[in-house]
Amino acid sequence: MKVKLFLGNYTDKVLCDVVPIEASHVLLGRPLQFDKKTLHDGIIKEIILTYNNKKFALHPPTPTQVSEDQVQMKKIRK
Repeated sequence: MKVKLFLGNYTDKVLCDVVPIEASHVLLGRPLQFDKKTLHDGIIKEIILTYNNKKFALHPPTPTQVSEDQVQMKKIRK
């Protein structure tokens, strides 16, 4: 299934295997990692990808943001 992906100002259509789960993170698979000139810095946990000659920096959510997402998902389940 092709899924439209929005991360900040970055927009793309990505071919995905879709599995029903509750998650607040995006798992970037092989096509996005290797077909988009992606650089991964494991020390500062930053992913930089180039798309249409523009660079986009993706950062993991802070622990506070993760906690807020978990609270929101719990409310939605109820």
